[in-house]
Amino acid sequence: MKKGIYRFLFFAILFICVIGFLLKPDYYSVNLSERLLPPSFEHPFGTDYLGRELISRVCLGGLISFSISFIAVLISLTVGFFVAFFASVKGGIVDKLLVSLIDVFQSFPGMLLAIVFAAFFKGGIVGVVVALSVSGWVGFARLSRGLIISKLKEDYFIYSIASGERVLKAVIKHILPNIKSPLLVQLLLSFAGAIIVEASLSFLGIGIKPPLPSWGNIIADGKEFILVAPYISIIPGIFLTVSVLCIKNFLKID
Repeated sequence: MKKGIYRFLFFAILFICVIGFLLKPDYYSVNLSERLLPPSFEHPFGTDYLGRELISRVCLGGLISFSISFIAVLISLTVGFFVAFFASVKGGIVDKLLVSLIDVFQSFPGMLLAIVFAAFFKGGIVGVVVALSVSGWVGFARLSRGLIISKLKEDYFIYSIASGERVLKAVIKHILPNIKSPLLVQLLLSFAGAIIVEASLSFLGIGIKPPLPSWGNIIADGKEFILVAPYISIIPGIFLTVSVLCIKNFLKID
């Protein structure tokens, strides 16, 4: 694919989600007389089994999924980086404890951890954010630890510490700019993964709770009508697939 097509598609999806919700913001109104209507000019994405506008639900579901996933990834990045920073600077038993903790967390599948914590918090926006953050900080901690340790021995960092600069300030000022590229790649991959996990949790009924829409719970609603109204599941499924594909290739250079 040509350079920049992934970014174009992602921003196009984001634009559609914003405009689609603004044009038809009533995502929860029930109209049984217009249930299961196929896509048309009046109903661009059709209607669901309760007669609700699918375009408003798909678009709002996308905005909710993007927002929740991005917030969770930022929390994971912040927690993972500062835990790795503390362990790397302290070294010794603290660093060994971090490595052991990372190994323990990584011995469990991320999806399983997310399911456990989402179920514990009984879903909802807060529960999903916590579930995604708990399952996501480990990857950032492992990556940050390796990057920070490799940079602590650099001459410019040793000189900054010797000149009286505080360690945290020196790390942020001198090391962080040099490791931002791999962290950005990890952030984008984690963002794409978080969208998938959020959709999965909502599909299982332990994520975003109705009447708030999510691509996951819309797909789950549509599976009961897959033979008579397949568009209910297919449309959010396409949005989900293309979004994740674009995010994972956001930095792709041909």
